[in-house]
Amino acid sequence: MLAPFPYFGGKRHIAPAVWARLGRPKQYVEPFCGSAAMLLAAPAPASLEIVGDGNGYIANFWRAVVAQPAEVARWADYPVSHVDLGARHAWLMAQRERLAAELHDALWPGDAQVAGWWLWGQCAWIGSGWCEWDGQIPHVSDAGKGVQAAGKIPHVSDAGKGVQAAGKIPHVSDAGKGYWTSAGAVADRWLRALAARMERVRVIHGDWARCLNTHYGEHAGGTVAVFLDPPYDGYGALYGARAVAAHVASWARENARLRIALCGHRVDYDLPGWECVAWERPSATYGSVKTKDEEAVWFSPACLPALAAQPGLPFTAR
Repeated sequence: MLAPFPYFGGKRHIAPAVWARLGRPKQYVEPFCGSAAMLLAAPAPASLEIVGDGNGYIANFWRAVVAQPAEVARWADYPVSHVDLGARHAWLMAQRERLAAELHDALWPGDAQVAGWWLWGQCAWIGSGWCEWDGQIPHVSDAGKGVQAAGKIPHVSDAGKGVQAAGKIPHVSDAGKGYWTSAGAVADRWLRALAARMERVRVIHGDWARCLNTHYGEHAGGTVAVFLDPPYDGYGALYGARAVAAHVASWARENARLRIALCGHRVDYDLPGWECVAWERPSATYGSVKTKDEEAVWFSPACLPALAAQPGLPFTAR
């Protein structure tokens, strides 16, 4: 099962190798969930699953999908429009304070309109800047500054992205097979399938450590797996990446008894006794510059042994 939106830095391509080492834990925690690609790729749901993200739009999206997928699909069903992209961005950014307050209530079902409009824009926007939850309030007036400037042309080729790609829906069940000709129908079916998968998943918003509490531990019984994909240390001041990465690595060292997978660039961490598996993300083009990130995943000693062979995966163990 796939997320219905593209997400920079997602780990869908390496999910099989990660789950080969995490196994089938009783409890699964993912504090930087983003598109929840790793959770959605799990071979089987854990009895307790907790995901979180510091970006309130992401946390709200997953909350709303679980509680009201049809409403999210209704708000996401809209043609790609440059002027609406700017207007909705401004409106969504104005909702941050309210969203942050509401998300602290674990029983709050999310805001379907915010979730649907955010999903629509996430699929249409090009590059960075769409509803970034960075603590800074953007300038949205004076018609032409910031996101209102004419430079942000929405993505309209390649038949759209995510739910905008009508008909491009992954097979999620044998019920209701057939051809879907509208983006609205695609979104509705897709989000209902996600709601069924995530029905019992706890979605938390805020500092990453909020996910990591007494729900797990040696006393919990069974296995506990934690997937950590923090902002990379190499990004420096962006999102406070360096400080967050250092705190995450410190926590990982202290809790190596758990099955932990920690993501970063190859040079980010020194974790003796951990298995370091290097991989290369497929080349991406940003403007006229082609990039190829050299990344790695560190697996704690408690993880399962690596398989002897994993054909087709972009990994090199070392």
